[in-house]
Amino acid sequence: MSSKAVRLNSVSLRRLRRELLAWYDQNRRDLPWRKDSNPYRVWVSEIMLQQTRVAAVLEHYQRFMRRFPTVQTLSSARESSVLSVWSGLGYYHRARRMRGYYHRARRMRQAAKVIVSERMGEFPRTTEEWRTLPGIGRYTAAAIASIALGAEAAVVDGNVERILDRMFGRGEDRERTWLQAETLLDRESPGDFNQAMMELGATESG
Repeated sequence: MSSKAVRLNSVSLRRLRRELLAWYDQNRRDLPWRKDSNPYRVWVSEIMLQQTRVAAVLEHYQRFMRRFPTVQTLSSARESSVLSVWSGLGYYHRARRMRGYYHRARRMRQAAKVIVSERMGEFPRTTEEWRTLPGIGRYTAAAIASIALGAEAAVVDGNVERILDRMFGRGEDRERTWLQAETLLDRESPGDFNQAMMELGATESG
C-alpha cells in the first residue's frame, strides 16, 4: 500500500474489501482458535494475544483449552489453577507487567463466573453486552462479537492501526482511527474482514 493518504469511493471500497478477503483466504495462518467460531475459544485467544506474540501463545492456548475446555470449567476452577496454567505466557519481566499479566487471567475467570451464574451459560451477542463483563474493553468486545457472532463491529489494534496509518496518514485522534476502521468494514463478513486487517498488519511490511 502507498504511504500517501487515499480517498475511497464506494466502488473502491467494494474492491478493497473483496481483494482483502481474497488475500486473507489464501494467506491466513492456520491458528487453533480459527478452527471454528466458538465465542469461548475466540475470547480466550484474544485475551492471551494481548501484548504478546502469536508464537508465544500457541502452546499455552492449547494447554489452557485442554485444562479448561468450556466456560463452565473455567468458571468452577480455582484461581490458583487458572494462574498456574496461564504462567509462562509471553515475556514479562517487570513487577508491574507481571501484575497486569495475571490480572487478565483473573478477570477472565471472573467474567466466566458472570456468564455461567448470571447469564445461564449464554454468551453475550453484542459488543455492548461483552463490554459489561470484567476485563473486556472496546477492542476485545468488537473482536469477539464480530469473529464469533458476526456482529458488524470494526476493530482497531496495533496491526489494524498500522494499515490505517499507511492508507490515510498517521493521526493522533484515536476516535478518528476507529471511524476509519468502521468505514472500511465489510458488513457482510465483518469477522473475516477484521481478521484480514489484523493479519495483513501482522505479516506485511513496507
